[in-house]
Amino acid sequence: MTLLLALVAAAAASPSFNPEAPLSVCTGEQAATHDGTIPLWSAIEHHRDPGTGLFTQEDFNAALSWPENAPWAPWIGRCFGDTTPPSSDFLLHLGPREDVTFGTPILFVPGAGDNGSRGFIAMATRMDRVGRPVYALTFAHPHGDVFQQAETIANAIARIKARTGAAQVDVVAHSKGGIPAAIYASHHTTAEWERADYVNFGTRYRGDVRRLVLIATPLGGVDTSYRWPSANTYSLDADDALAPVSWQTHYPAGSAVWWTSTDLGAQDFLPGNGDLFPGQRQLVARWDGVYALPGSRTELGVFALQQDWYTTYEGGTGFSSFGEGIDAAIEAGDAVLPSLRANGVDPAVELFLLAGTNPLLHNGAEYLTDGGLGVEGPFGVSEAFAAAWADVSDEALDTWAAFVSGLVGDGLIEQGISEDELRGMIQGKLVLGEVSGPSDGVVFVESATMGETLTARGAAVRDVEVVNLAHLDLLYASEITGQILQDAAAADPDESAWQGPLGERYAAASTLDWLQAVLEDSGGSDGGSDGGDDGGSGGGDGNADGGDTGGPDGADGAGGDGGPSVRDGSKAGWDPRGCMAAPAPAGLAAVALGLLGLLRRRR
Repeated sequence: MTLLLALVAAAAASPSFNPEAPLSVCTGEQAATHDGTIPLWSAIEHHRDPGTGLFTQEDFNAALSWPENAPWAPWIGRCFGDTTPPSSDFLLHLGPREDVTFGTPILFVPGAGDNGSRGFIAMATRMDRVGRPVYALTFAHPHGDVFQQAETIANAIARIKARTGAAQVDVVAHSKGGIPAAIYASHHTTAEWERADYVNFGTRYRGDVRRLVLIATPLGGVDTSYRWPSANTYSLDADDALAPVSWQTHYPAGSAVWWTSTDLGAQDFLPGNGDLFPGQRQLVARWDGVYALPGSRTELGVFALQQDWYTTYEGGTGFSSFGEGIDAAIEAGDAVLPSLRANGVDPAVELFLLAGTNPLLHNGAEYLTDGGLGVEGPFGVSEAFAAAWADVSDEALDTWAAFVSGLVGDGLIEQGISEDELRGMIQGKLVLGEVSGPSDGVVFVESATMGETLTARGAAVRDVEVVNLAHLDLLYASEITGQILQDAAAADPDESAWQGPLGERYAAASTLDWLQAVLEDSGGSDGGSDGGDDGGSGGGDGNADGGDTGGPDGADGAGGDGGPSVRDGSKAGWDPRGCMAAPAPAGLAAVALGLLGLLRRRR
């Protein structure tokens, strides 16, 4: 039996993916913002795994298909060469100064609905500016199967090792992206999964992750769509759905008029009859035993009016819908979370968790805003919550204030909301996300900090950081981005006052500083006094992080076990220095001014 396991492990360690040969490389304006004005990366590589045992062609609709070029997904479709790529494909975004960086490489893994050129830009820019090799991943499907995505992460790490010569990488993942990252790091030789294709063809963990940082990852699962069924009304059109629905049938005239109905099979959580969101059911878990459903909470008053809330959660026919219930989604979800808890991350991997406690989301629903200034949530969730609250979105300031005060008093949210933010809600710039328990607007704090999902084999959670920010805000917070928001509020108090308190929270939480600290290489801190046009001395104490504001720096030494990043352009058939069609960004301050507007646009 031991010999058999060894042979299986050896076979699994030799995947079909070739880490030396990207299919194509995007450079110049195609590695920049959609208008070509702000360079984001030195290059973006398109890779494909030709193995046939695991990867599939997942379903897309018009809303999920990658555009060739758009503010929220600059050049993504163009770099894939396809607006609906097969899940064997991925894009690897290479840091702006990849060829002059040192230390352990960092791979940023986005959440659902996101891509490598959006959510992690601020964090990637910071770590690039302090001299670390940074990379970001774009999955082929924005809501794809987590086992296929786990194999993609293994492939991306293999490519990074081939480019740099490093033995290990640090992986930083947001939201849903943390689940496939954890799957790969848990896929040891005796790991058991309820997916035979991954057991047979998935790459066994190679010992090549040094630190795994999970940001707002639902380690305990989510039940958002089942808990807030009014949000389903945002995704009743299968071709426009950005988020899955928790109903299988909608009766627009009521279920008594059963012959007039809409089949929601393509955009629901269940497989069959179309499957637009295969990765979402793999995150579903019941939370009603911890936090009562909104529809059952009389203290929420009009805010608890969720259509067919009981039959949606438990299954059955309601006034306007039929649903099979949350247990059907869990049954179809491949037991991902229980398997993670049983298998455990490799004990040598150091774990770090970051969670938020603020439920205020930027509203991306154009019909509730004057121009769609919001950030789309990882499941299209800001728009979904906008639909859930649509009936009460124009309530008076004192009504909202009383409601929020009650939420704080009942312990459902941990902090109050300022008057400027309340006005932002009335203006449609902000929307309350998940408020039936402490959350970041999407993921319950308890779910995001459930380290026991990862530690069965002895891996240690080194730090759990909980800050007063929402789900996406966790990715951007620093003193500099905070000041930018406060300046915007001061410049236009009528329309932008809500950005002032958000900026204060950014500065106080400074998640970019936290990330830089937890990813520090041994033998000297990253960063140092590296501001200014002529660069600075690397390897300092990491406190003077002029990399947010300075001009082009010299190569910052960051000692440690990752070793120097060795670049060999001949491996990929291109010269990485030749990709620098425009100067590297002058730091996060310069980038942020252009990106804050991009990040607030609706997908």
